Amino acid sequence: MKTQIQRKLQMGLLRDWYERFSITLTGLFLLQYVYWIQQEGEGWLPATVAVVEVTIVVTVVIEWILRLHQSLRWFIQLTALLLATGAMVINEPIRRDVSNLSEVSNYLRDIFIQFVPFVWFALAAWLITLIVIKLMQSKKNIMFMLVATVTAFAIRDSFSPIDLWMQTAAAIACGLFLLTIRHFTELNKSNPNGLQQLSKISPFIALSGALLLSFVVLTGIFAPDVRAVLTDPYTMWKNMQGNQSAISGNVEGGSISLGAVTMSGYSLDDSSLGGQLFFDETPVMTAATTLPSYWRGETRTIYTGNGWAESEADRRMLQTSVLPNTALTNDPITASTNLRTIEVTQTITMLEGAEEEYPVLFGAYAIDKLQGITNGGTDTDFSPLQWLPQVSELRWTDNGRQSYPDSYSITSQVPVFNESELRNSAAELPLEAGLDEYLVLPESLPNRVTELAIQVTETGTNHYDKAKLIERYLSSTYPYTNTPDLSKGQSPDFVDRFLFEIQEGYCDYYSTAMVVMARSIGIPARWVKGFTTGEASSEGVYTVRNSDAHSWVEIYFTGFGWIPFEPTASYELPVYMPDDASIAELIPEPPVEEEVNDEMETLPDMEIEEMRQASENDSLPRSLWWGIGIAFIAALLFLVWRFRLLWPTHRQLDMNQQAVSEFERFLQYAKRKGYIRVKHETAREVLQRWFDSDNQAGSEDLETILVIFEKAKYSGSSISGEELTSLSLRLQQLRQEMKGTLQRFRKGRTD
Repeated sequence: MKTQIQRKLQMGLLRDWYERFSITLTGLFLLQYVYWIQQEGEGWLPATVAVVEVTIVVTVVIEWILRLHQSLRWFIQLTALLLATGAMVINEPIRRDVSNLSEVSNYLRDIFIQFVPFVWFALAAWLITLIVIKLMQSKKNIMFMLVATVTAFAIRDSFSPIDLWMQTAAAIACGLFLLTIRHFTELNKSNPNGLQQLSKISPFIALSGALLLSFVVLTGIFAPDVRAVLTDPYTMWKNMQGNQSAISGNVEGGSISLGAVTMSGYSLDDSSLGGQLFFDETPVMTAATTLPSYWRGETRTIYTGNGWAESEADRRMLQTSVLPNTALTNDPITASTNLRTIEVTQTITMLEGAEEEYPVLFGAYAIDKLQGITNGGTDTDFSPLQWLPQVSELRWTDNGRQSYPDSYSITSQVPVFNESELRNSAAELPLEAGLDEYLVLPESLPNRVTELAIQVTETGTNHYDKAKLIERYLSSTYPYTNTPDLSKGQSPDFVDRFLFEIQEGYCDYYSTAMVVMARSIGIPARWVKGFTTGEASSEGVYTVRNSDAHSWVEIYFTGFGWIPFEPTASYELPVYMPDDASIAELIPEPPVEEEVNDEMETLPDMEIEEMRQASENDSLPRSLWWGIGIAFIAALLFLVWRFRLLWPTHRQLDMNQQAVSEFERFLQYAKRKGYIRVKHETAREVLQRWFDSDNQAGSEDLETILVIFEKAKYSGSSISGEELTSLSLRLQQLRQEMKGTLQRFRKGRTD
C-alpha cells in the first residue's frame, strides 16, 4: 500500500515532464534577451535588469513546481514577484515622524515612488513569460522564435561592438532542445507503446549523442584559427562608400555613441544629450602643469531643447592666426578688465591608443600663448591652427597634410577669484557686448523651469549669488549617476525632463540645466566641454582618460568676463583666490573649497528640500492615482476571473451535461492529487487502474459511476435526476478516499 502511494506521488512529480522542461528552457531562452538589453545599457538600470531576471525565474519555478489551477498559479506568481521587486528596489524611506496621518502618507509615498518605476517592468516581464510559454507549445512557433531571435542577435552583433555570441549559442541550444522535447511529446501522443519500447534503448541513444556532441566540441576547440573569408556586410558597405566603419557619437561632456551603447569620451556631436553611458578608462593624454585645472575645449551657444548647436554668429566668428610664443588677442568687448590672473604653463602629450583627432587643442582657461607643437618628435608649423578670441578656443583645422599633434605646450592666464568683487559687478550688461545669444532659450521650454530658477535664486541679491545658488541647488538636490533611469522621462525638453522627472544624471544634465536656469532669469551663460584634471601620476603630471570627459558652465560678469562654475554633484573645479599665502603654497594642496557669502551660509537645507518637493507636486499625485487605479483594476479583474471559475455554471446545463461536467471536475481534482491519466486511456480504463488494486472503492460503485457517465456522454438518451445525484455522491466518496490515502501516506512518512 505504502509503496504504491509513493510510486503515485513520484509519478505525480514527474508527470508532464516534457511540459516542465519546456517551461524551463523557455525561461532560459527569454533570459538571453535580458542579457542583450543589459549590454545595450540604454534605459535599463542594473536594478531593472535584476527585477526582470528574478521575475522570469520566479514565474518559471512556480509554473514548474506548483501544478495548481492556472488562476491560482497566477495569483501566487503575481504576489511573489511584487514581494521580490519590493525587496530589491525599496530602500529605507526617509525617516519621518509617523505620529500623524500626513506623515504616514508621506512615508507611504516615499515607498511608492521607489517601487513604481520597477513594478511595470516586472509585470511586463511576467506577462511576456506566460505568453511565450504558451506559444512554445508547437514546433512552428518554436522554429519562428528561434529563427527570429538568432537573426536579431546576429544583426546586432555584426553592426555594433556588442558581443552576443554566447546569447546566440544559448538561444540555439534552448530552441533545439525545445524542438526535441516537442517531437517526443507528439510521438508519445500518437504511439505511446512505441515510445515505451524506445525508452528501453535510451541509454544507448544517450551515449551515442554524448559522444557525438563531445566530438563536435573537441573539434571546435582544437581546430586552427582561420581568418574570415567574407567581409562583414556593414564594413563592406562602408568601404564601398569610401568611409571607415568608425563609430562616433556623444556622451558625458562628450562621448562616443556605439549604437545604443554609449562610452565616455570627448563629444563630436552635442545635438542630442542624455542617455546612459559606460566609463571608458582608456588614457587620452597627460598634462604636465604648474597648477591643476580643467582642460577646456569648446563652447556651445544655442540650446535646442535636446542638446547644443552652434549659432550663426559662431560660424561667422572672427578667427586669427597663431604665432609661436605670441600673446593671443582677447575679445575687446568681453575681455576682463578687473579680473586678476596667474600664469600657468602646461605641456599636453597625447598617448598611444588615443587615435581621435580633436577639433581643438586643450588647455587651462584662458589660453594666452602657444609655445610649440610637435608631431613624431619634430616641431611642426602652426598653419592648421586658428584662434577664436570670442570663445577662447584654439581650433585645429585638418588640412590633410598634418595630423593632430603628439604634444604641445601652452601658457594660460587662470583667473584668481575675488567673490566680493564679483558680487559688486554691474548687473547691467554692456550693449555692445553682443551677449543676447547667451540669453536665448527655445520657446518650447516649459514655464516650470523658469519658475524653479526664480524660487531657487529668490534670496540672491546679485548675479554671482544667484549663480552660486543654482550651482549649489543642482549639486545638492540631484544624485549623480552615469545610468539615469530614463523610463521616468516623458517631457520632450531635456532640462525639464532632468529637473522634474528623471532627477538624476551626469555632467551633461547638470551643466545644461544650470545654463538654462541662469538664462531664464537674465544671466548670460554658456555651455563648455573638455576634460577634468585627471589623476595625478607624478609631481605635477596628470593622466587624463576618456572617463574624464566633462562639461561645465561659464557665466558672464561685467568687467570680469566669463567665470567658470561647476554644478555637477561630486565634482570640484580647481579655483584660486587671493589670500595672504602665496599662490605657490596652494600647489600641493587639494582644490580649495570656495567660500560662500553669509546669505548662502544661512540658507537652510530644508528650504532647498522644499523647493525640490514643490517642483514634484505636479507629478507625484498623478503617478500615485495612476498606480492606485491600475492596482484596483488588476484586483477587480482577478476577482471577476476567480468568481467566474467558481460560479455554478451547471445551472444552465441539462442533466447529461451536468453529469459530464461533474465527472470532468473529478478528473481534474484527481490530477491535482497526483493521479496520472495517460492520454489514450478511456474513463473506464483510468478509474479501474486507479482503484482496482487495493479495492479502495467498491466495484459496484465504480461500475455505477461509469455507467451513468457513459450513458450521459455517449448514449444520446437523458439520465434522470436520481442518476445525477447518485453520480455526484459516489464521486464525492472517491474524493474522500483519495484525500484519506494521501493523509495516511504523509503520516506514515513522518513517522
